[in-house]
Amino acid sequence: MKIKYLGHSCFLVQGTRSVVTDPFSDIGYEMERVKADFCLVSHGHFDHNCVEKVSGAKVIYGDIAAGEGADIALERISTFHDNKKGALRGSNFVCKFTVDGVRFCHLGDIGEDFSKETADRIGGCDVLFIPVGGNYTIDRVEAKKYADAIAPSLIVPMHFKTRRSRIDIDGLDRFKSLYKSIINCFNEFCFDKETLSAIKKGTILLFDTDRF
Repeated sequence: MKIKYLGHSCFLVQGTRSVVTDPFSDIGYEMERVKADFCLVSHGHFDHNCVEKVSGAKVIYGDIAAGEGADIALERISTFHDNKKGALRGSNFVCKFTVDGVRFCHLGDIGEDFSKETADRIGGCDVLFIPVGGNYTIDRVEAKKYADAIAPSLIVPMHFKTRRSRIDIDGLDRFKSLYKSIINCFNEFCFDKETLSAIKKGTILLFDTDRF
């Protein structure tokens, strides 16, 4: 299977099922159009809900109906988009799903400061997609706390400032400096369940962002 980074908080996970997370538009650059079985949307802001960029997908936004997304063991956990219990930016859904035995967790635009209660509700995973840019989400410090508690094999940072992005958030470097175990790749990472078992827990996976 593989993870392809499409920019911002958007990833394409491809295995026997394909899943796109938080498609975006108009942030200084555009994401490429892709096809997928599922399109998961964490909340309704323009930089996370551009579902027209994903063709052929079952779009899941908000609460899930009984049985919906069962073939990827989909779970959605309601959290806040800010540290004021949603008073500033409303709610955010954490999305958990499984493809080919690998458990993924996409934190969307989680903005509430770390708490053990929230981390316990989210639970564990193999691959964690986590915002690190601050301002509109948790920052690098809170991200590290969540990542330590969730304890995935791979930590994939997202929602950070890039060369072409117009969003007022922090870059990646200060989060990256918190880690020693790093895997660098271009725009795709190919792996399987056995690959993950050989990776040191808490390794961060970095994609080349020069094109964004």
